[in-house]
Amino acid sequence: MRYFAHSTDSSDKSTWQLLHTHLTEVERLSGELASAFDAQQWAQIAGRLHDLGKYSIAFQNRLDGSSKPVDHATAGALALVERWSSNRSEKVAALILAYIIAGHHAGLPDYGTSEADGNATLRRRLSNTDHIENYQAAYNEIQIPAVPTSFPLKSGPTSDTHGLQFSFFIRMLFSCLVDADSLNTESFDNPDQHLLRKREEIHHKRNEELFKKLQDRFYLYRTQNFHTPRGNIDRWRTEIFDEVMLRAGDPRGMFSLTLPTGSGKTQVSLGFALEHVVTHQMRRIIYVIPYTSIIEQNAQEFRNILGDKHVLEHHSNFQHQTHESKSEAYETTERQKLAEENWELPIVVTTNVQFFESLFAARRSPARKLHNIAGSVIVLDEAQMMNGGFFRPCLYALEELVRNYGCSVVFCTATQPPISKLLLHSTIQETVQNPQYRYDQFERVNVRFAGILDWESLTDQIEDSGSQALCIVNTRGNARLLYETLAERYDENQLYHLSARMCPKHRKDILKIVKSRLEEGLPCVLVSTQLIEAGVDIDFPTVYRELAGIDSIAQAAGRCNRNGRLMRDGEAILGVVTVFETEKGLPDGWMSLSGSVARKLLVKFEERGQSPLSIEAVHEYFEDLFFYSQHENHDPTDTKGILKMIEENAKEMQFPFKTVAKEFQLIDSQMQTVLIPYVDEEEGREALEKGEDPDAPYYRGHAAQLLDKLKTEVLSTRTIMRALQPYTVQLYPHEFNEYQRNGELNQIREGVFALARPYAWYDLKTGVKPYSQDSAGKELLLI
Repeated sequence: MRYFAHSTDSSDKSTWQLLHTHLTEVERLSGELASAFDAQQWAQIAGRLHDLGKYSIAFQNRLDGSSKPVDHATAGALALVERWSSNRSEKVAALILAYIIAGHHAGLPDYGTSEADGNATLRRRLSNTDHIENYQAAYNEIQIPAVPTSFPLKSGPTSDTHGLQFSFFIRMLFSCLVDADSLNTESFDNPDQHLLRKREEIHHKRNEELFKKLQDRFYLYRTQNFHTPRGNIDRWRTEIFDEVMLRAGDPRGMFSLTLPTGSGKTQVSLGFALEHVVTHQMRRIIYVIPYTSIIEQNAQEFRNILGDKHVLEHHSNFQHQTHESKSEAYETTERQKLAEENWELPIVVTTNVQFFESLFAARRSPARKLHNIAGSVIVLDEAQMMNGGFFRPCLYALEELVRNYGCSVVFCTATQPPISKLLLHSTIQETVQNPQYRYDQFERVNVRFAGILDWESLTDQIEDSGSQALCIVNTRGNARLLYETLAERYDENQLYHLSARMCPKHRKDILKIVKSRLEEGLPCVLVSTQLIEAGVDIDFPTVYRELAGIDSIAQAAGRCNRNGRLMRDGEAILGVVTVFETEKGLPDGWMSLSGSVARKLLVKFEERGQSPLSIEAVHEYFEDLFFYSQHENHDPTDTKGILKMIEENAKEMQFPFKTVAKEFQLIDSQMQTVLIPYVDEEEGREALEKGEDPDAPYYRGHAAQLLDKLKTEVLSTRTIMRALQPYTVQLYPHEFNEYQRNGELNQIREGVFALARPYAWYDLKTGVKPYSQDSAGKELLLI
């Protein structure tokens, strides 16, 4: 009897994929992918046995049209656990691969307890075998391999992160298997699509040659654009670049790039990463960035320097361009779409959420890319944004990538958190010889602390400070209240608002207007939440910042006198950043703690006549922050207890993969998404030219047309949902429920909701209106 892995429309099965062929090819490819971290033998075994259960008659009947469900994934795991059982080493090896094989479709399972319900846990699946179909025919074509003779991890069983390292190894092997399985299946089912990946270009030798070419392009770009320094700023930037490049040949490890705003961090970090990759024959560069606004900015700069086809921009808001079919641009775009699945391009630019949640993922799709992180230079732009409730797990994962997977990590920020104090096995090498000297060179602002101000007093100060000012507050509710107070004194074309109650497309439109008014010297006051702080290239002469951590205040300061253009009587002067508190105080939790520590330091350094943004102040801030936080009832750097969950039963290799993935959510998953049929400025002009009113209920803009398409789409909705990302707003559950209860949301399809009457509930100045006074009050204390 012939056994098959995948079927086609061929009735005589002449074009079906033989199961032995599939297993052999996935075995080879899994090993090839795992060679990046010296685990070929392990991955090959997983590849050979992953579909052992397809040798059952029940599965072959399923290919013939039977509807009976068949668990084909557990068989290979069970075979290993039964065969490798003579000693503890064999049992541990069997369990490692059992997670991978059993989970290669449904995702890595929890090991579970004897009381666990259902068959979802690994323990139950290996012990309750009644549902496993007979797969003994496999042994006519497949042999169970011997236990691997080598183990690639450097740690011993006494390590403090024993569980993290072994669970990480399992995830990496899982990634190799699911990517190899997916690639082989794609090459059989859709060979034309598979060819678009151009996988032959990623082999080691060609990759090495490619990075040398990219490095040449980078230096050509610098020669063409920075040939002659035009003043002190350019000269200092060149000095910093040359200084940091001297460290790029250092051995792989963990590095910090501590530089002030305006010193050219992006190009310095790219130059360092390219040189480091070429020197050590590494595989790719991955930029990890907290906000999509910075990603879009940096990714475009990388494309300008290195070329479109080498840069993958991977985040939820990114929209691929459309091109004429079969053109070179079309093939580049299609390859980039495919590369989102497994990160096979040389330069990847992604978000903190995408990167770190993938490192702790259990599902097949987000985990698929992990093996391609091995051998990479990982650049963390705005590294201080790692701070908070997942800081320690993120840091330990990065350390593990350096220790066992051939990576180097570069922490880029103007306010370095105390990373070195939390590391277990590594030291961090600073690439800048004298960071404080560079901070003094690029000093642009004075910071003053104004204490508690009510809205009227704050409005008075903003009004007195000049015609252009930015005020950043901590909550969406505060942004709305301050905007309403200022609106009594400013014309509507002089006052603007930014918060997450506005959809991304709306925020982008407002930023464009604000930048234009600033450049033209027109009156412009902007009230914003902290979403403007990182990576938004905007320059106000005066900035107000509600009390927050020193790292947040430093980010706000980066929007003040950013380009050093403030002059008085022909002399350069400093901008002013005023830190204030509201009468309501700070939201509970991390913001309250970090703000309290910052308050003390602001007063202290002001009394000394020193900057609270100096290297000394930042170090003292983080030391105090972690001293106070350690006296809390839980570890504020691991609020969900991720590391404890992983380490709890690690010696028995009992890992809660699914539970950890569920808990490791950098963004509050309780927030509910609402789609907004927003009409942008260009659409509004077109409507008026046609004699239509863009605010009228019947007007159908681009977002509304996408919603109509989403209603009628039968099959894949992914492309439409992605196109709708710029038209989304996140609401807290209590407010979402109010809107839904009162019929103000349309359910477009299951789980997808849109604002039913945007003309009534979406303000073109401030975004989604609070549904009730209760919602408005709660939002004052919610970030």
